[in-house]
Amino acid sequence: MKWLKINTVLLVAVLSFWMPLSKADTQFRVIVDASGSMLISDPDKLTSEALRLISNLAPEEKATLGIWLFGEEPRVLLPEAIVNKANKTKLASYVDSYVTQDVKTDLEAIIKLLLETPDSGNLKSGFNRHWILVTDGMVDISLDEAVNKASRDRILNELTAKLEERGIHLHTISMTGYTDKALLESLSLRTDATHTEVAIPEDLLDTFDRIFTQASPSDELPFDGNRFSVDDAIKELTLVVFHETGMQPHIVKPDGKSLSLVSSAEVSVSSSDHYTLITVRDPASGTWQVNNVDLERSSIRVITDLSAQATPVAPVIFQNEPIYSTVGLFQKNELIKDDKVLDLLDVKQTLVRLSGEQKETVFSQDTLRTNEQFKQRLEGITEPGNYELISLVDGKTFSRQISQFFAVHPAIDFEGTSPGGNLVQFSAKPVNLRLNMLRSNVKLEFTYNSGTTETEDMPLAGQGYWEKLIPVSPGDNVNVRAKLIGMTQTGQRFDYWTPMWHFDRQGNSAPTVTLLDGDVNNSSNMSEASSNNDVAPVFVPPSVSVVDDVAETSDPVPEENTKTDESVTDQMLDKANNLSTSEWILYVALNLGGIIVIAGGVFLYRRIKKNQSLRREDLDDV
Repeated sequence: MKWLKINTVLLVAVLSFWMPLSKADTQFRVIVDASGSMLISDPDKLTSEALRLISNLAPEEKATLGIWLFGEEPRVLLPEAIVNKANKTKLASYVDSYVTQDVKTDLEAIIKLLLETPDSGNLKSGFNRHWILVTDGMVDISLDEAVNKASRDRILNELTAKLEERGIHLHTISMTGYTDKALLESLSLRTDATHTEVAIPEDLLDTFDRIFTQASPSDELPFDGNRFSVDDAIKELTLVVFHETGMQPHIVKPDGKSLSLVSSAEVSVSSSDHYTLITVRDPASGTWQVNNVDLERSSIRVITDLSAQATPVAPVIFQNEPIYSTVGLFQKNELIKDDKVLDLLDVKQTLVRLSGEQKETVFSQDTLRTNEQFKQRLEGITEPGNYELISLVDGKTFSRQISQFFAVHPAIDFEGTSPGGNLVQFSAKPVNLRLNMLRSNVKLEFTYNSGTTETEDMPLAGQGYWEKLIPVSPGDNVNVRAKLIGMTQTGQRFDYWTPMWHFDRQGNSAPTVTLLDGDVNNSSNMSEASSNNDVAPVFVPPSVSVVDDVAETSDPVPEENTKTDESVTDQMLDKANNLSTSEWILYVALNLGGIIVIAGGVFLYRRIKKNQSLRREDLDDV
């Protein structure tokens, strides 16, 4: 008995020692505008609900969360810590009582503070950093606009560079149309994150939900109307359902009984005014039913050994950049290769453009099976905005769904200015480090009044962008646009035409340069909403073509860090570009050696043929 007690004590001590070694793989830091105008932009404090939502979505002990407020000066609302039950309770008590009454908004100070704040919460090596900024205003630290501009410039240049260096994804959310969209969008694009303009405060919840899904993807179950099917392989499911204030979800189990929305050993419930999270452990197999919720906005996340995995989509995709998508079915992280199982699978992909409350389906199509995987190539997404790629795997007796969120944006910002004298200057700056500038180039196309067109290369400046100075003669009247022949860091080639600019010069006056309204190549394809509330707006989908002849490969879908498919040509180019001096010498020597061997072989072959010919002549003579 004494021996048993000693071993029990030792076991407890060992467990106590090892438990703290459980490490989180994702860091969430949320920055909330505390200016007085937020009382108008968010009167029902939906921001507080969104903060609780991301806390409830995060798996315990697997993520850290910290919340900061900014206004006249930055301050901590909730110190960063590991997400667990105690911290969730602390968060719930904090977020409902914070005050938004600051007069100014010092965005520079809060970003600088967070960059200087050490990580905490027992994070593992190589963890993902996802920061979320919610604001309804501009950079406003002084009545002097020059001071505000200087602060804005420091954010765009110095601080954004530091965010990029540390691999921080800064998601930005505009609560009104009065925010500095150019600044916020640049912060997100450069840090591989999404920028969202919230039309109504309730959309803030959906935005936080999408950001979490992007940061921490998981298997989902699809809704079939208000029903969904649970199979034997599902160990746990979490319903994330949105509903009207005061409405309680009604969940019906396969046996026809209602699920009790009271936390217990089998069920965990976290409710708020506009959403409810319901986690069910070891759920019963069969058909479940959900009532009193907004099904369009709701989702079902599951933990299972039978999972679908897809090629990761970059958070920011460039206009006209192809997307290669591969979907595989895994059993305990092993790719299923059994034809009896794969022959039963149907994999359909749907691309949806997210525009406020509107969701427009761009396309929906079955994928092609190639060996053990299902593949598709999407070409030519031309409409900028936020998108969702939904992959639905139907196995007849089970189904899985993968939701992938990303933003589409031009790869370069093309701009014209008049620096003085008789000159105009055009620059093309990359919006994101995914663009491989050394393998991309920009050409300027000039169209003159006479109708003639000329093309010139745009030089790559040492500062990391393309730039060209153009002298303008009196009477010149020219339209100009740029063509980017782009290459991503993963070797994907794409073309992009910028909007058209115009410059001219009247007499000896300074030249003027302006952006023309028309954009023939990259114009918006979405019609304006009707002013009649009884008539739904008509949407014309962006031009996207689905290419079926995807190159075959027998490689399984990697679990993490899956790279976009590259052509053999691009792979060889990458290898050639990365050769060192010694490797080049060896490469040249080997090639010369190969040429000598081939030449010797040809010489030997001809000598043998000549000897054979002489023998035949000798035989003929005999």
